[in-house]
Amino acid sequence: MTKLEKNNSCCDSSSVIEGFLKNLNLKIAIDPSKCIGCGLCEEICPFGLLKEENDGTYNIGEPEKCTECSACERNCPTHAIIMQEQKGCGCLWDARKRSKKNNNECCC
Repeated sequence: MTKLEKNNSCCDSSSVIEGFLKNLNLKIAIDPSKCIGCGLCEEICPFGLLKEENDGTYNIGEPEKCTECSACERNCPTHAIIMQEQKGCGCLWDARKRSKKNNNECCC
């Protein structure tokens, strides 16, 4: 399990986490300084990779199983989820932009 701690450096936390992802060859991470604990990522991940911890924060239990569909990243209201590479458009799971009348419409 990969858990990132809050960043106390002078650098932007997102750029630090992006470097962390590349160096460890991980696909996805959560920036704890941006996560508000809303749980939308856990609800929307089609593979159930995001889980709530006992302290109310969220973590990616098995980041190597991420298919980079971008569903969690596209729907995070605070942009706390950082992906090394986005392979999918995430439209099948884009809860914020999909119309209730037309569930087949792509949001790209």
